[in-house]
Amino acid sequence: MEENLFRYPAMLNLNGKCCAVIGGGKVALRKTRTLLAAGAKVTVIAPAADENLCALAKEGKINLLERACQKGDTEDCFLVVAATDNAALNREIAAEAPCLVNVVTEPKLGNFSVPAQSTSGRLNFTAFGGGLPAYTALLVRDMAKTYGGAFAEFAEFLHEARNKLQTLSLTPKERTTFWRRHLNEETIGLLHEGRVNILKERINNAINSFRAEP
Repeated sequence: MEENLFRYPAMLNLNGKCCAVIGGGKVALRKTRTLLAAGAKVTVIAPAADENLCALAKEGKINLLERACQKGDTEDCFLVVAATDNAALNREIAAEAPCLVNVVTEPKLGNFSVPAQSTSGRLNFTAFGGGLPAYTALLVRDMAKTYGGAFAEFAEFLHEARNKLQTLSLTPKERTTFWRRHLNEETIGLLHEGRVNILKERINNAINSFRAEP
């Protein structure tokens, strides 16, 4: 059985980070759009680029260098995606990049891999099957279907409730106790039943009770 080398899960904050995509085809376009959606500053390097990449460059959304990748191109990058159709070149990029690097043609040569993902509001569902993209895509669609809707609505409410709770004079231990009391197995059951309003009312009443105390 082939070993899964990617065993440390992480969610990256790419907002404002310099990232490079080496390659100009459809895969490079898909990777570029994903990085842009995460807030990254993207440079695409390729002798020839997909017309949609060119359009992104004209709109000022990416920096497009229409040339071959050169030594030193990845020096100042936080993250690099080697997305050319030249496996040997992708290996060279992976070997040189001093940062996070994803190799499309041979994932094991990079130091990170991108899982299948789907979002619903504040919730981000991901799955990684160690080289089984069709299966993992199926899994994340099922997770989004199962845990979207009421779960996403409740996640948005919890974000607002957390901000309210932080304005109160509570110790970290008291806040932890509060959330453990209100987020439990019963919570999951009520969410599956779509009874979000009951949960919202309970938490709002509990927060208001703190405010009412002298």
